[in-house]
Amino acid sequence: MTGEVQMTYGLLRRISQDAQGRWQRVMRALLLALTALAVLLATLLATLTGFDGRLLYLVLLLCAAFAVTELLPALGWLLQRRLFVEPFRYEVSTSGVDIQTASSRTQIDWSGITRIRPRRHTWLLKYGMSQIPVPRAAFSPEDQRIVDDFIVRRPEFAG
Repeated sequence: MTGEVQMTYGLLRRISQDAQGRWQRVMRALLLALTALAVLLATLLATLTGFDGRLLYLVLLLCAAFAVTELLPALGWLLQRRLFVEPFRYEVSTSGVDIQTASSRTQIDWSGITRIRPRRHTWLLKYGMSQIPVPRAAFSPEDQRIVDDFIVRRPEFAG
């Protein structure tokens, strides 16, 4: 199966979020909830008692911590956007995965892959110490089902 996708900031952001572990996603959601609660509390206390600078610093710190999780994909996009001008081409075959960009070509044999984590927007291939994302958007829905079925039939990829 062969697929092609034009890398956009939105796709890069979704790939970045898929690559995060469960703990990171939970912490990110808790940080967002805590930030919203701190903003609400700061607004309420400022209204009832007047301005409190220490609480404002706490709110700004929480907002900054949450913003960092959103800025990392944006920074990656800005640094690499020249690479994303041409579409990425992916080929999944019985021998492995072939990834071709405007500037490089990577071939990964199934024997070198130790784990595949199917995610909402990507398949994350564990290859040595690297985690290589293959975006689902590169393939038709039918091809996505075929790849998912292939992964399920190969228990060695369950990790």
